[in-house]
Amino acid sequence: MEKDIGIQRTISDNGEPFTSKISAVRVGRENLSDALPPHEDYEGRHRFDPGATWSPAEEKRVILKTDLYLLSWICVMFAGLQLDRGNLSNATADNILDDLNLTSDDYNNGTTIQLLAFMVCEFPVQILTKRYGFKRILPTMMVLWSLVTWAQSWMTNRTSFYITRALIGAFEGGFIPGTILFATYFYTSKELSIRLAAFWSTLNVARVISALLAAGILQLRDTGGKPGWFWLFLIEGILTFVIGIISFFYLPSSPTSTAGVIWRKPWYTEREEIIMINRILRDDPAKDLTALKEPATFADIKRAWSDKSMWGLYFVGLVAYIPATPVQAYLTLTLKRLNFTTFNSNMLTVPSAVIQIITMLTLSYSSEFFNERTFHCFFGEFWILPLLAALLTLPDGGREWSRFSLITLISGYPYFHPIVSAWISENTFDVKKRAITAATYNVIVQVGSLIGSQIYRKYDSPYYKQGNKVLISICALSLLTFVVQRLYLQTLNKRKAAIWDEMSVDERAAYQADATAREADGNKRLDFRFQFVADPWFYPALRVSVLKYEIAPSPHRHFLTSSNMQGTMPPARWGSERSADAPAMGARSARSNAQRSHHAQVALVLASNAPSRKGYPDVDDGGPFADESPQSRMDVPASPGPSIEPPIAPQAPLETPSSSLIVQLCVYRLRLYPIWPIVAVEEIMGSLQGDVQDMETYALANAIGAATIAQLKLDQTGISTATGSSMAEECLRTKLMGKNGQSANLNILRIAFFLHIYYENQDQGGVKSLLFLREAITIAQIMGLHRESSYLSLSPSEQQVRRRILWLLFVTERGVGILYKLPVILKPNVLFPAMDGDDEEAHILPAFQKLVDLFWTFDQSRAFEILEGSSADMFDTGDTELARRNSLYTLHKKLQEVSLDWDSSNEVQRADICVTRQWMRAVLWKASNNYERLNSGNQITSLDHPIQIAREFLGFISQLPSTALEAHGPTMETKIYEIASTVADAVANNDTVTWISPYRPIDILAHLQRILASIRGGNEALERMLYSKTACVQGNLVMLVEPSSLIEDLDDEWLENNTLFPHDPFYLNLGPISAGDAEAGMMSV
Repeated sequence: MEKDIGIQRTISDNGEPFTSKISAVRVGRENLSDALPPHEDYEGRHRFDPGATWSPAEEKRVILKTDLYLLSWICVMFAGLQLDRGNLSNATADNILDDLNLTSDDYNNGTTIQLLAFMVCEFPVQILTKRYGFKRILPTMMVLWSLVTWAQSWMTNRTSFYITRALIGAFEGGFIPGTILFATYFYTSKELSIRLAAFWSTLNVARVISALLAAGILQLRDTGGKPGWFWLFLIEGILTFVIGIISFFYLPSSPTSTAGVIWRKPWYTEREEIIMINRILRDDPAKDLTALKEPATFADIKRAWSDKSMWGLYFVGLVAYIPATPVQAYLTLTLKRLNFTTFNSNMLTVPSAVIQIITMLTLSYSSEFFNERTFHCFFGEFWILPLLAALLTLPDGGREWSRFSLITLISGYPYFHPIVSAWISENTFDVKKRAITAATYNVIVQVGSLIGSQIYRKYDSPYYKQGNKVLISICALSLLTFVVQRLYLQTLNKRKAAIWDEMSVDERAAYQADATAREADGNKRLDFRFQFVADPWFYPALRVSVLKYEIAPSPHRHFLTSSNMQGTMPPARWGSERSADAPAMGARSARSNAQRSHHAQVALVLASNAPSRKGYPDVDDGGPFADESPQSRMDVPASPGPSIEPPIAPQAPLETPSSSLIVQLCVYRLRLYPIWPIVAVEEIMGSLQGDVQDMETYALANAIGAATIAQLKLDQTGISTATGSSMAEECLRTKLMGKNGQSANLNILRIAFFLHIYYENQDQGGVKSLLFLREAITIAQIMGLHRESSYLSLSPSEQQVRRRILWLLFVTERGVGILYKLPVILKPNVLFPAMDGDDEEAHILPAFQKLVDLFWTFDQSRAFEILEGSSADMFDTGDTELARRNSLYTLHKKLQEVSLDWDSSNEVQRADICVTRQWMRAVLWKASNNYERLNSGNQITSLDHPIQIAREFLGFISQLPSTALEAHGPTMETKIYEIASTVADAVANNDTVTWISPYRPIDILAHLQRILASIRGGNEALERMLYSKTACVQGNLVMLVEPSSLIEDLDDEWLENNTLFPHDPFYLNLGPISAGDAEAGMMSV
């Protein structure tokens, strides 16, 4: 993983790009897209969009299409390559050497000639490919070598054998590196190694198919007077010819030019092309520095060959594959010498091919998962060493099955060639140089094959003891090479880091703004870091810290990062999307039914030495973390900016321990997610562990942690080493670093929302709380979340999360508006989130919609105008008093008719809906005092109406645990106070009525006081306000209880069962007060 200390580029008001420096300038290949605009002739420039975002499902669909349309056909082409390249080995089982009067030395010479021709044509083919495009060159090569394969059927002597070997080598030369380069335009660096493994797995599958075909075709010997190998070359040559012809019309020119004769419609839609281009360029911006058909020059070849950072990998290609080469090449001959029949000899080559397919794919998958190269290559080479030693020490004569087993295991070793190829590709940082280095590496690999073909000599047959000793020595040399290469790349990174650290921020910015230099320097750039090993965080042997959690999956899957950071756990494991405004995906493992339950099962196992985010992680010197401070990836503009703003002071290390963040995220997921269902917790956890540079995730996690601690008053429990205030401060500090404070996206919106929650808990209705809420609403408006048209091009999952956020803001703003008599500015015109999908948390949506309906009803009745004191203008002057009264009565009836069916909601949502409804009714009763005299004849304004509201409220909450109320924080406390205050106001307005227990206001107020004193440890300010108000209403209310002693008077059984007064006689037979009940309960004095 590269350090991220970067330069941000955005778009100015007039549409022109500009550059602004933040704390420092970022380092790392994947972090330079904001400093590298696309080449003018780059084929995908019209799809380049630095602000583009997409959902995981969309990116997955693009990758799936690419695999289906491109990868599958390239694998077919590779199969054709293997058929014609390997059929000579199968032909040896049909005595081709005897038929052509050839010796084993002649066979070796033919192999050598083929390899020499192959190597000679590598570089010309790469130059032609860059000049005329993959679509033309690759199919042409296939057709040409297939014609030569046909011609092999008419070989008669050594001369014709040598000629055909040379032509096949010449026409196949450059095909593999050309195909690899072609694939880099469709796949990111992390995706490449596993796809290359698929290519080479196809070669092994083709070996199996070839063996099966050969076993059958060679039975045609003497058919038409021809040997079996005649029909073998002819039939397999025709197959390859057909593949080549189809490829002419099928292969695309580029990701944005995929339509052709066979496939008339483009592979990708316009949006998918945008996703394809931008995800590729954000992974490796060097891919847009040249046009696809821009030819390579001799200067490019010189730069590639003189790059010392590649020399170690070239030497790996020379020696690393030699130990298995002769064993594989002589497998069929060895089996023949062991007296196996022709059919059995070909069939016994299948197990080694199958083993290599499995081991190669497994090794490549592991390399992609951990984003690691050195260790995996080392393991692949080490596989061979003990097997060669065993083969060397195996006694001569007999033990043929033991010998076969060893040869099969050697031939099936984990082929790490795809990993090294991807390693070279990601370390070049120059498309033309990449083409040359890929060809150079492939040539050197063939030189190694050439050397390997000469190790088993005739005088050493049949057991090749001397040859095996040489192979063991070369194997040991290869293992040493991997270690040296890693150390050398580490040294280069150290040197770059030392120079980079000495540069000022201005110098770094100027360095990255030099367009000419950045195209010429490639991987020699000071802000580029070589890849060789992953972050040790993922290796328990190096970092003994474990965080395990099992948590119910979140309903929406979005990413927090817009970059694909090297050295992190790949998003494919924790999720795989690159989106500027969504969180990184969580673990996408198979989930049990228990996990799918709406109750999350969380188990935290925190090791005592778990590293914190501060100084995280402390890898060895010169490793990928060459600089000091991480930085999030910035949006990418269309071109470099002309101006630079004054620098800001370098950022400090991360302060909040990751263990504290994880704990608070789990608490949020368990208790608060039904209230604020807008964050995928497991995805953030994955991002926190997998991407130490994702400052946006880190800021959001701190905001959630601060809100959670404040909402549940967890600072008093000591559950976390970090406090709510420290998390809020860290969030604000991080929020100012980079685009967190500069761009409008979902993450910045969510950060502002959770900061509003935190500050609302600190100071209800305070300036900071209201400003952060306004910030969240403004960001939502900038993003167009309030307009239905903005959702049309989005995937269902992205629509889901955006709609949830919009309606949560609607509810929150309306609630704040009612509480503090403030105007509302968010005017949504969008649909509610769909409730009929496969969303694993969709069960919370029906209750969420009921809550929205409450506020929507209140909003549409123009009740906010009453609360703002504009009731005089609410109706036209011509309206009668009856019309005004009817309007209020209609609103009252609508609130009363809101269904409280709890079948599909949890206790937290039940508490929210029932309390909010009763609170709204109480507020409406109070508001009516502004223009209508209280009277007992109107249900809305009658004196017993607040008593009915309060009794219904107490009846509802008697069925709920205290945690259901506590989850709503100070808002719930204020609503309870408002209900109690309304009761007190009703009594204060009439001194001619007294109430008989259990309907007396004195009893209702006493229980409401107790509730305020119990939830979240009590709200002393509201308690005293209510105490004072009730004392003013009736003198004997002073004798009830003092606020400070309320909590001590609570029922012991309630404290034990955590339920609000379940056995209190006051709650027996509670229900709405009918007119008759009210009359019976009142006595005129």
